[in-house]
Amino acid sequence: MTTSTPASLSLLLQNLSLDENQSHEEVLRHANNILKSSSDPQTIRTRVVALIKLERYDEAVKSIEQAGSSGLGFEHAYCLYKLGDLKGALEISIDKVETERRQRALKHLHAQAQYRAENFESATAIYEELSALPPLVDNEGYDLRVNLGASEAQLSFVGKDGLRPKKRATAEDLQQYESAFNAACISIARGDLNAGLMLLRTSKKLCSSMEGVSEEDIQTELAPLIAQEIYALIKLGKLEEAAALYKSSDILETSDEAVKLISSANCYLTSQTPNPHVGLRVFEALKSYPQGSQKPFTFQSEILDRNTTILNLQAGKETAAIASAKALKAKNPNDYTISSVVAAIELQTADSSSAKSIAKTLKDAAVGRKLGSTTDIGISLINAQNYLKEDNVTSAVAVIETLLKELENEPEKRWLPGLVGVVAGLYTLQGRKTKAKAELENASAYWRSTTNPDPAVLLATGSAQLNSSNPQDQSMAASIFESLFASNPAPLSNAGYIASHPAEDMPSKIAQLTPLSTLLKDINVNALLDSGVAAPPVKKRPLDAASKPQIKPRKKRKIRLPKGGIDPNKKPDPERWLPLRDRSTYKPKGRKDKKKAKDLTQGGPVTDKDGDTEMIGGNAVTKVAPSQSAASKNKGKKKGGKRK
Repeated sequence: MTTSTPASLSLLLQNLSLDENQSHEEVLRHANNILKSSSDPQTIRTRVVALIKLERYDEAVKSIEQAGSSGLGFEHAYCLYKLGDLKGALEISIDKVETERRQRALKHLHAQAQYRAENFESATAIYEELSALPPLVDNEGYDLRVNLGASEAQLSFVGKDGLRPKKRATAEDLQQYESAFNAACISIARGDLNAGLMLLRTSKKLCSSMEGVSEEDIQTELAPLIAQEIYALIKLGKLEEAAALYKSSDILETSDEAVKLISSANCYLTSQTPNPHVGLRVFEALKSYPQGSQKPFTFQSEILDRNTTILNLQAGKETAAIASAKALKAKNPNDYTISSVVAAIELQTADSSSAKSIAKTLKDAAVGRKLGSTTDIGISLINAQNYLKEDNVTSAVAVIETLLKELENEPEKRWLPGLVGVVAGLYTLQGRKTKAKAELENASAYWRSTTNPDPAVLLATGSAQLNSSNPQDQSMAASIFESLFASNPAPLSNAGYIASHPAEDMPSKIAQLTPLSTLLKDINVNALLDSGVAAPPVKKRPLDAASKPQIKPRKKRKIRLPKGGIDPNKKPDPERWLPLRDRSTYKPKGRKDKKKAKDLTQGGPVTDKDGDTEMIGGNAVTKVAPSQSAASKNKGKKKGGKRK
């Protein structure tokens, strides 16, 4: 083995700098020649950088590991990140990096790794920390703003932005297409589809008008924007417009496999009468999900898998649908949306109409098909919802309480925020506010004992205890809002902290609240005053008032009074309650009526057919003895008896 002299080593090191005509391959070749005779740290770094430029990350990692601790922490983390080893990239400590500049670069990399690992809260926290520091390089502030916006958009899509301020797109966001795209994604995730669509189209115009960028690169950048626009149009029900956009764009020509997969899957839904067999072929063609940095997020891939299960069910492939549902349940036991798919499979052929019969069918299916526990959270929520549709709140509460007893030994499921919210809501619906408050307090106690407490549960508990007049409840509310403010100083937690503490002790925190003028700037006070105050209905309308026949109210009869009014000095007629014909003043008309009235007059003489009379209705009644003829007739009769 030949050894290099200092003069030859110096000459080789000079060749490590790139000029206009030199490639990374040449730099790598020179570095390899030097490392044959010397382990110069700068040469090792140059070789690693050249391998990274050539996207040979495996060789770069081996070279770093062979060199040991040579100050290549950032390069090592970057290679692991590009290879998809996010955990390994995050394990490389910032302390292993020497200079402040490289430490900051590693923080950027950690934030990106947290983003790809779907730890969006951690990524957002790192980007906010970096944004608070002065930038070290050009355009770093813009990159931080774009990446922070992307992290906040993903937080909104997964529903973890409850305590974060609801940002609106600013004029600065509309200057670059990346920031406008992130603002559009946040609006779409929060349900403001029209605003999101407008921002997406603005972003597309900005992207298409970029200068100094090739047409191929512009089409690559436009692909995710078009995919998101298709999604927004579908959500708005504009299926024909979404299908036309999909066909007119070159989105299938993009190199981003995740965008191609999701847009193709969504565009299958644009058909007015989608054929499930065609849908299955589309999903089969896109079955192999892309990996690495183009891999869809978990919440996206799970939706695609669920859609495949539903397509199997719609196509009549019940066995395939059941197998797919079981696989999804085994893959993610806490995804209770799969329970609705299982319920649809079981109820497709079952003769179940009432909530009670549906509950029995689903319970038998859980046992017979071995689809999981009979106290599945998703199935229980379906049964409770069915009872609520029948206005049977008591049975709905009974279903949920049975579930809670079964989950007593599984606190991570028992105190899920969504389940806690359902329980508290049902108790409130029954008027059992004490039980609802106790449920929130117990949930808050559990979450505060964990390393990652759920802010939504703590916020709901603190808000409920603020309304109590009990000093202990108010003290606990203060403690909850203190922890919330320490971990997430968002406007809601700041407002709760101030509300639970004496205001005179915190002028600085009161100054952090949003001014009333800002909160009210979009409210038209004059229009509100002109519209008046809405009064609540006098009577509570039934839930199914539209289905019941409307019964007209019975008219009240008007009270008729004499024309001249009522004379207080005149005594009322004592016979006014008697029928007209029974009054003493009654005078029938005509001879026949007079004769008839004479015979029917109460208290007058009554003449029988023999001409005898007696007084009816008087003080004494004179009875006429029966005639002899009648007595003789009766005398001749024999007393009846039994025949012998």
